Amino acid sequence: MSSHSAQPARDPRSDSRSESVRNEPALGRNVAPTPRSLAASSLEDQWSAMQDCVRAVVQPGQFETWFRRAALVHADGEVVRIALLDNFSRGWLDTYYREVLERAALQIFGSARRVEFLVDPEAVARPSLPPTGGTDNAPLPPGPSSAVGPEDAVRRGLLLSSDLGLNPKYTFDNFVVGPCNRFAWAAAAGTAEAPGKAYNPFFLHGSVGLGKTHLLQSLCVSLLERNPKTRILYLSCETFVNHFINALEDGDLQKFRNKYRNVDVLVVDDIHLLANKERTQEEFFHTFNALHQQGKQIVLSSDSPPRDIPTLQERLVSRFKWGLVTEIEAPCYETRMAILKRKSRDRGREIPDEVARLLAERVDSNIRELEGAVTKLLSYAGISGRPVSPELAREALRELFAARKGQPSMEDILNVVTERFEVKLSELQSKRRTNTIAFPRQVAMYLARQITRHSLEEIGGFFGGRDHSTVIYGVDKIHKRAQQDPETRALLDGLLAKLKATSE
Repeated sequence: MSSHSAQPARDPRSDSRSESVRNEPALGRNVAPTPRSLAASSLEDQWSAMQDCVRAVVQPGQFETWFRRAALVHADGEVVRIALLDNFSRGWLDTYYREVLERAALQIFGSARRVEFLVDPEAVARPSLPPTGGTDNAPLPPGPSSAVGPEDAVRRGLLLSSDLGLNPKYTFDNFVVGPCNRFAWAAAAGTAEAPGKAYNPFFLHGSVGLGKTHLLQSLCVSLLERNPKTRILYLSCETFVNHFINALEDGDLQKFRNKYRNVDVLVVDDIHLLANKERTQEEFFHTFNALHQQGKQIVLSSDSPPRDIPTLQERLVSRFKWGLVTEIEAPCYETRMAILKRKSRDRGREIPDEVARLLAERVDSNIRELEGAVTKLLSYAGISGRPVSPELAREALRELFAARKGQPSMEDILNVVTERFEVKLSELQSKRRTNTIAFPRQVAMYLARQITRHSLEEIGGFFGGRDHSTVIYGVDKIHKRAQQDPETRALLDGLLAKLKATSE
């Protein structure tokens, strides 16, 4: 079934109209719209009004999936621009819900507007800022409620100069901890418990999509929950560079320095962008020194450790290493499984273990891809009205299961082993130790060790969560047996040949 087949295209539209189209005179083509008094209101208010219109004509589940995690970022007399979390959401809304949004814009603004979509996760997560006034570093004012919950604390603490908003859902409790990220998680939590002391600066590095942003925001949220008056300046390195350039052009470096040095916590994302910017590095060096001498916490993130950032001044490298430099690594198999289960529960429908295993095998390097796979799979299941199963996963996520050239995957190994020995995957993953099960299991471990890049811990995870010592024992046993027994050697050669054929 193609992802662009006619059936999926009809479902969301028919759902959105089936029960409510007869009750939507305000959105009808022949009824003049009644624009609300939103001319002077904020984008947040305008988007809330549009959401109300959309909510009236789509099913609740569809609204929560597609419109809750979106934001209106621009509106004028011709166009409304909506930010979304990812490319999949943009494509889906563009295909199935453009007309719904255009009609909502017509009602809210009183005349037709063109709807445009863009991918901007930060805009979706960023809390709306009140009109600026006073100093740039004034804390965001409290909301109308006198109660101080996590969201109020976030709004009270972030300084107006921050360009990266906090998502209160990004907390330490919501972070899935595994062997690959346990130390980074503990270090971030420790920094939040004793800011400016044990780990200063706290330097977190790792590839994209591994959870750096989640940990940085968890640190900030934790600080604000402990003390809502904490003055946190949270921004990208690019913003720091742009502010510095503007200060040079305006001849007002003192205002720039006051902005960056009058804070309790400075969080700079993507600090590697300082590369090749000598004047900016000079200014950041002095900003760093000023904050560090005052005992203020400095938090930095990068895609590489300090020593690997090109053209970074040695004195900056040295200072970045003063505190704690830690890496967040790609998630191992067990962590990927846990992430998939958690993210699906968060969306109200936990995926079965066999589906989680299937996806954990296919997506092995990026947490954002795991989240995207869960979102797409559950949306596909909801629209098609079918239960989540391995077959549905292969259909909904066919790009993940397309024939791949190169090294055989763990799934390929499990398939050839279960077929050759006529055993079930569940048996290989069970606690049974009879020779009819133990031998095929050890053969599969041996093959995985020979032809995949999985660690010993990851290989053990595919077989019921066995530890690395069990994998070492099984691999060594098959290796020695192959050296002494021609039949075992021939068996392995045959399996390897079959695996090679599957990858060509």
